Amino acid sequence: MLIPSYKKWGALFGLWALHGMIALAQFLFLPSSGFSFQRALMSGALFAWIIFTLVLVVSMLRQSSWLLNLLESVKRPNARDVVFITAVLAAIIRIWIALLRRLFESAGNFQYSAYADRLEPFLNLIFFISLEIVALILFFAFQNWAEYRKPIQSFVKKALFIFIPLGLISFFIYLTGWGIVPGHIGDWSIGIPAVALLEWQIILACIFCVGMVVLESKQKIAGLKNLDMWICIAVWLVAATLWLSQPITPSPSALAPREPNFEVYPFIDAQVYDQFAQSVLIGNGYGENEIPQRPLYVVSLVFMHGIVGQNYDNVIILQSLWLAFFPVLLYLFGREFFGRPIGVAIALLAILRDYTSNIAAPFTGNLSYSKLYLSEIPTAMMLILFLLIGTRWIKRGFPLFSGFMMGGILGVGILIRTQVAVAFPMLIFFALLTRPKLFLPALKSAALGAFAIAIVVSPWFARNWHMTGKLIFDNPASQTSNLALRYSRVNGIEVNIAQASGESNAEYNGRMLAIARQAVAKNPWGVGKEIVSAFINHGINNILLFPLRYDLDSFNELANPTKPFWEYWHGELNPPQTLLLGFYVFLFGLGLAVAWQRIGLLGFLPLGANLAYNLWTSIALLSGQRFMLTMDWSAYLYYMIGLFALLSAFLFTLERGRELIRNWYAENQFAFVEFADNAKPRQYLFAGIFFFAIGASLWGVEIIFPQRYPLLARDVVVKRIVSAPSFQNSKLDAACFQKMIEANTLNLAQGRALYPRYYASGEGEKFTDAAGYKVVDESRLVFEMVGQRNARAIFPISTPPDFFPNAADVTLGVDSEDKIWFALVEQGSRQQFYISDYFTKCP
Repeated sequence: MLIPSYKKWGALFGLWALHGMIALAQFLFLPSSGFSFQRALMSGALFAWIIFTLVLVVSMLRQSSWLLNLLESVKRPNARDVVFITAVLAAIIRIWIALLRRLFESAGNFQYSAYADRLEPFLNLIFFISLEIVALILFFAFQNWAEYRKPIQSFVKKALFIFIPLGLISFFIYLTGWGIVPGHIGDWSIGIPAVALLEWQIILACIFCVGMVVLESKQKIAGLKNLDMWICIAVWLVAATLWLSQPITPSPSALAPREPNFEVYPFIDAQVYDQFAQSVLIGNGYGENEIPQRPLYVVSLVFMHGIVGQNYDNVIILQSLWLAFFPVLLYLFGREFFGRPIGVAIALLAILRDYTSNIAAPFTGNLSYSKLYLSEIPTAMMLILFLLIGTRWIKRGFPLFSGFMMGGILGVGILIRTQVAVAFPMLIFFALLTRPKLFLPALKSAALGAFAIAIVVSPWFARNWHMTGKLIFDNPASQTSNLALRYSRVNGIEVNIAQASGESNAEYNGRMLAIARQAVAKNPWGVGKEIVSAFINHGINNILLFPLRYDLDSFNELANPTKPFWEYWHGELNPPQTLLLGFYVFLFGLGLAVAWQRIGLLGFLPLGANLAYNLWTSIALLSGQRFMLTMDWSAYLYYMIGLFALLSAFLFTLERGRELIRNWYAENQFAFVEFADNAKPRQYLFAGIFFFAIGASLWGVEIIFPQRYPLLARDVVVKRIVSAPSFQNSKLDAACFQKMIEANTLNLAQGRALYPRYYASGEGEKFTDAAGYKVVDESRLVFEMVGQRNARAIFPISTPPDFFPNAADVTLGVDSEDKIWFALVEQGSRQQFYISDYFTKCP
């Protein structure tokens, strides 16, 4: 027997009255010093609400015409949309207020707890009523869902197939602590999450996402010629303008300006890459028997220095202009993968995250973003371009030229970072999984792609073969020493990974491999567990791209963080954080399910590439922070697809939004097509020459630059020093100086001095133990030298030099203990001669 509608309305109004009674009871039971006017006013307001809702109940049961007319007016499309939007916003605002209060109280600086306690009953009343209104309107909106029954049932099955494993994995992590609890002692014993996206950035991305749906509904916009090109130009301009508007913020990879020049210089890995580039620029190639990591990025630094010189700011301006294509590529991939709204959203998130990374640089760790000499963004660009072409390649039935192009692009990426090679088999796997009937065409085209990869990387293999007599791609010492160090640490052993004097690269590589194998043989379970734990850690850090805060000092923290709240994750969560993290997991899973529903198994391609790339990194027991950047864009891709699904449901509920979202999905159907491959032989020829030229550039730059510091006879160098005006101004006796050189058997070395930094006694970089840079009780000038001497120079000097520009020509006097006695510094027409604290009187 059906219940009359007026009785259902009466029950709802009665429930609202009950909410009011509970709120009144909560308010009256709050501790109070007396019955003040404010207390009476608030109690009266709640009591008035109870009376009002009871009147509604009686009027509805009597079927009063005024109330029935009011409900009919509310049912009108415009009015119902306004009520629904208001109720949704009210519920969201209530949740936000509760979270913000908890965060401020956790920081210990919330001064309005008494006021918040008194408002709590009112806010709870509004929240529960809003939820009931939203549920009611959703029920009416979706009660006639017969035409959507099959797709909804299909989606629910897919969602369960995703959410059940996600739930089991989460429960496993909760029980074991794998991916959270450090398993061994040492650097990066557990990966720290990378810089999180901020709340306002996510909201802005959602607004742009919905805005793009609305724009595409306009025929003039949707039919605009070259629309994607104009969007790409807009994305590039926004990225370049925003990034260049920020000053360079010092960080561990770009140290703060110091005397003598007060300039920013690279440090850690960024410094290593730039030193290889500087070595090339002075005609020494990459160095004697050196195989640099990230060789193509090193070459890019060579060209950028060649164009704009040595000034760090100028190089970063040029680098930012081409790295601004990173969000452009993200837009293109998002547009191809799901649609323009997702493309715009993830491009915007990438732009804003880079902006936040520069703000956070001083107080967080191992970052990579556009203002550093690091290879993660260029690597990501090549991977995104590869997956973009690869997705089209699968959709269009594996055209041969597309296979050739995507192979060449991946080959370029491999020259930046070898790990990207794992994307090739992953793409082939999804190609065969999604279109098994085209097995032979797929393999034929993939073989052509593999050939293109070989074209790109073959010059680098040839260069290394010519140098070492072995087929080597990457510096084996840097890889195997890392495995030896970290695998041994799993067993609690600290090994010496320094290369022994006289030990060849092959011998050193063999010794490191032997140490790593011994560590695995001694404790295979322990090493395997740590690899799996590092892999899980990558997954956790992907989820933590959305913000999970522990406290909040001020509202300004929401826009410009002053502390790395994303690094506070240790697996310990309070109830609100648990709910929020659960929502993030749900959102990520929802994105996966929607992608699967919309484009089939191909929807898992970015996730597969992410997992494969991170597994490779996990084998080296590395995870977190900048190791995430190359592929963690795929995480916020799925996040935004999940949010798009929720926003679509929201729009579908609105009378004016239902047709909009229906039309968008209808006009943006995913479909496989057969593409006629009409590429001509000359296209393959030109593309092949282009890819080969990129690979050959790694070898070519070692040849085209003349040697700047050829070896000169010792007496010629000495004569040049003593004839220098700055030496003559030092009032040293030339004959005495020559005797001192001979008596102390000083080696005279010429080269380029890089990144001069002066540290007074007791100063240094507190985060490193590197010689010269760590805190010591000695005043010294520290710089790196490339040329006839390739080493760090620690020059004891009591006061900062008044002239010691970056990339200056220097001539050093160095004794057998590697102590520097003097330095002649020259740049252009200026020069200066300095003596160190080691300098002694003439014999």
